[in-house]
Amino acid sequence: MRRTLGRVFGTELGEGDFDDLTQESLLRIHEGLDGFEHRSRFTSWAASIAVNCAYSELRRRRHRHVSLEDAIEQGAAALVQSDRPQHDPEREAALRDAIQDALTPRQRDAILAVLAGLPLAEIARRLDTSQGAIYKLLHQARRRLKHHLEVHDGGAEPRQNEGGAR
Repeated sequence: MRRTLGRVFGTELGEGDFDDLTQESLLRIHEGLDGFEHRSRFTSWAASIAVNCAYSELRRRRHRHVSLEDAIEQGAAALVQSDRPQHDPEREAALRDAIQDALTPRQRDAILAVLAGLPLAEIARRLDTSQGAIYKLLHQARRRLKHHLEVHDGGAEPRQNEGGAR
């Protein structure tokens, strides 16, 4: 497994990383033994788990040095870029206004961090909460944005769901 990680990730990871990832992979393999379906060789299955562990570690590291504030600024900047296909300045301005006016500061920070590409697990860690709480926060933020845009889009009445909540 260590040799496989070395071949796949070569210089991206250090010697200590290979040892740590090998150990982490062995733990995950042990936990997942009941899920092994014998559709491939055991060594292939185990190697794929090790490679996925390493990719997860590299993703975490990619965002380690980006502060939440920087991610929020990047997300806000992404809202004003006009080089996207199907660019609609009026709609984008309405979205920017809705993010500013309809969301709580915490919801706004989470939405903008997501727009900057910060993973939900990393947002949760930096806001000192669970990933489930971030999912809920983002869900509520999207509902508020949708409602705000419906109300402010030509005076349209907001739709209500079955429970009457908006």
